[in-house]
This record gives sequence, C-alpha cells and structure tokens, in this order.
Amino acid sequence: MSNRWFALWGEEKYSEEVSPSLLSLVKDKVGFKREGSIWDGYYNVDDLPISSELSAVLSELISPEHISFDSVDRAKHSFGKGGIDYIRLMENKKARIVDAVVYPDEEEVGKIVRNAGKKFIIIPYGGGTSVTGGLTPEETEKFVVSVDLERLNTLVVDEKNYILEAGAGAKGPEIESMLRKFGLTLGNFPESFDYSTVGGWIGTNATGQESNRYGRARDFVLGLKIETPIGTFSDNIVPGESAFFKLSDIAIGNEGTFGIVTKAWLRLHKIPEKLYFKAYMFKSFSEGLESLMDKFKGGSVPIVSRLSDESETELSMATIEDSAANNIFKKYISFRGYGGQSAILIAMSDKKEDVTFNHGLNLGSIPARYWYRDRFSRPYIYNELLKKGIVADTIETSATWDKLENIHKTTRRKFEETIQSLGIKGTVMCHASHQYVNGSALYFTFIFYSEKEMESNLFTIRDEMIRNIIKNGGSITHHHGIGKFYSQFLKDYKGRTYDLINAVKDFFDPDNSINPGILASNQRGNGT
Repeated sequence: MSNRWFALWGEEKYSEEVSPSLLSLVKDKVGFKREGSIWDGYYNVDDLPISSELSAVLSELISPEHISFDSVDRAKHSFGKGGIDYIRLMENKKARIVDAVVYPDEEEVGKIVRNAGKKFIIIPYGGGTSVTGGLTPEETEKFVVSVDLERLNTLVVDEKNYILEAGAGAKGPEIESMLRKFGLTLGNFPESFDYSTVGGWIGTNATGQESNRYGRARDFVLGLKIETPIGTFSDNIVPGESAFFKLSDIAIGNEGTFGIVTKAWLRLHKIPEKLYFKAYMFKSFSEGLESLMDKFKGGSVPIVSRLSDESETELSMATIEDSAANNIFKKYISFRGYGGQSAILIAMSDKKEDVTFNHGLNLGSIPARYWYRDRFSRPYIYNELLKKGIVADTIETSATWDKLENIHKTTRRKFEETIQSLGIKGTVMCHASHQYVNGSALYFTFIFYSEKEMESNLFTIRDEMIRNIIKNGGSITHHHGIGKFYSQFLKDYKGRTYDLINAVKDFFDPDNSINPGILASNQRGNGT
C-alpha cells in the first residue's frame, strides 16, 4: 500500500501565487523551458515494516499511546526543509526512514534518553524545519527513533520579572499570542516562525528577523533544563552570573547532540507602542553596506534592517503586481537613476531616527510594510518553484564590515564558476540582515535547474560556496546550525576547539546515542 504525504513547506491549503513576471524572470535565469509542473509536492511512502523488538523496548519506557509506527509519520520525521531534502522527496528516493516516532511527556524524555544507545539511537524533533540535514538518519544497524517534543508546550509567564518558562515544543505563534495578552514579546521571529520550536531555536542558536533589538538564542535564554544519557541538568535562573559557564552555554547551538532540552527560561521585552517603516534604494549593494555600517557604528539600531543586493532586488521588484500605481512607482525609481542594478533596504523600528538613513533614495514606508506583512511567506514561493523542478537553497554567514563586500563578490563568482563547470544555469542573490556594531550576516539564496544529478549538483554548489566563505573570513554558518551538511567543514573551522567539542560529547553522551554525525566526530556506539 502507498501512503501520500504533502512534503512541501507548511500546509497544502496555504499557497503563494508566483507573479507571472517573477516566474518568467526565474525561468529565464535557470534555463527552464518546460510548461506546467513535474511534481505535486507529495512523497509516496510504502508501508514500512514494524519491529516488534523495538515496540517492546519502547513500550517499557513510555506510554504505548505516545509511540507511532505509522509509515507517513515516520517519513515526515526523516526529512527537513532544505534543498537536499526536497530533491530526495521530489525524486521519490528510497531514503533511510526512522523506525519509530515517540511523543513523550517531560518525564518520559529522560527515560528515552537514558535508555538510548543500547538498541536504538535518537534524533530530537521540533518543528521539522531544519535546512542543514539535522533530521536525516544515518545508516546504522541500530534502530533510529525520532523524539518529537510537541507535548512539551507549556508556557508560564513571570510578569514581574519578564521571564517566560517554555516547554521545548512550544512554537512561535502560540508563544507570541500568549505574551501579547501581557503586552510582552520574546522578539524571535525567524522565517520559520509558524512551525519552528523553542527547542529548535536553542539547538541551532537561532536568530530571528528582529535580532538587532532582541538578540539571538544565546541572548534571550536565561537558563535550561536538559535530559542527558547521564542524568538531568539544569541552570540557576538568574539574570547574570560570574561562575564560569552555565549549562546553556554549551547547550545552545549543539543541535541536541549532548542531550534533549525539555524546558527553557527566556528573557522578555515590552511590545513597542508604535512601529516606523522606511525603505531606501541604493546605487549598489556596496553603497548600502556603507550606510548600514555608519548607522550601527553610530549607535542607532533599527529593530529590522535588511539590505538586498542587486539580484535579490531585481527579483523583489518582479514580484510587484502590474498596476497603474505600481508602474508609476517603478518609473519614478528609474527616473531618479536607481533602475537596473540597485539595492533596496527596508527598515523597521520603534524610533523614527532608527529608520532614517543617510544616502540612498527614500522610498517611503510602503515597501517595508509589504515586507513585514509577507515576511513568513517566502517558503511558499519556493514551493511553487519546486513543483516545476526548480531547486532553491540557502547558505548564510557573518563577517566583520571590512570582509563583507569581498565575501559577497567572491561567493557570487564561485557560484557562477561552479554552475558553469556543471553545465547548468542558475542565479544567486544575497541580503545583509542581523547587523552588529562589528559587522553583519549575509544570507545567500541560489536557484538552479538541472535535468539530472540534482542532488550531486546541489552538494557541489553548496560545498564550493561554503569553502569560499570560510576562506575569506566568514563564519561557517550564522543561524541555521551545522547539521550533517556542514559537519565536514567543522573540524578545520574550529581548530583545536573541535577536540573540546568531542570531549563534551563524550561526557554527556558516551555511547554516541543522540544525533550521531552532527558536531562531534565520536562514532562509538552508533552501530556503523
């Protein structure tokens, strides 16, 4: 029997219509000639075998009602939302699928973690939005169990101290909906906001779109409770301390490889009373970076500041609907000398001066308001491209101001050289977001079309771009985590610190039973 699962982003009932002008531009850039779609977004799963041995083991640890051997459920928990995942799903490849999915309560998480390693390994699961291979099971002789933390969704607001006690499975919308009743916000709004979880944010040291003001996971986490193979660990919940490191210092960004976070205490903020929006057009990405650098070094920090390079700006302009008002807007930009190779900046803040930039063409507030309205919808546009067989993927980094322009130029050039050597067509774009006084993150999005060897081509493109970024002084990643797709670069990037990562892994997880193949190289106990 075949079971069908809608494998694209979000839910099937939600979709984002791609404007004809944007679709025409993308198809031209990637050399796509076909009409219609080649994929409906579904993955076909055969009935998977159920192990009576594993069923018996798990039933001794947790309630049988919290265990699933359903074939579709297991498939869903074996893929993330990155380009590699989508190619494997699109081509209906027979991948390694987890042998069971468990939905434990907090007490049961400890039992699962402390009994893993003997007969099974575990992979923590939050919202399933990993784009770096963090959910992909390794080939192993042991059983693989996905630990879905959706039951750990409790939320308790400490209004006096501005602290949220949150279960690891709580998702963005339910968090902000509750906090809004108190006039508060956590302020973490990643593009995956609708589906990602507190545990996932902590595991990848996530950074939301408003990180200029509210910081990243390492900034808003006050403390954690973690279940590990050697016991339960928790932090003292204080605003600050001078006592070497906290548990959260080594848990944030470790992608659940040392243990499973069950609860977090998070720093809150008042919701701004009013927001100001502004957009600017610059003659070049370089000019926009200079303006951003002046703004942040001068101490004025917008809540959001996002600068698109020339290619991303071109595609953004192509999404504007064809209407009399919009056509006048486009003609005005061209008349002022900002047509063609220009770069758009959108800014949002609670202070008018924060969104006032020197240089550039002032476009008013409407483009920034439109971005704010649609800021979680971009993955739905990718859905429509994937249905046509056009692959999109992302790579992000951060660097100091003096290195950004060179990383941007050389990484774009490396992409062009790589696709040319592969004999395919594509396009790459970038935006600068998540600024610091010392620099910024760069977020590269690339799109290509390949009639064959899609997965191999994507790995080649990704690896070449990542190598170039590291070579030119960028971070290995900024907020997507390492997963399996970056792990090959981690040892050289970290140097001797990599040995320390292995030592910490050995301490917490001596049998290598949690997320093997990510971060640390220790392969003891994984059955390979």
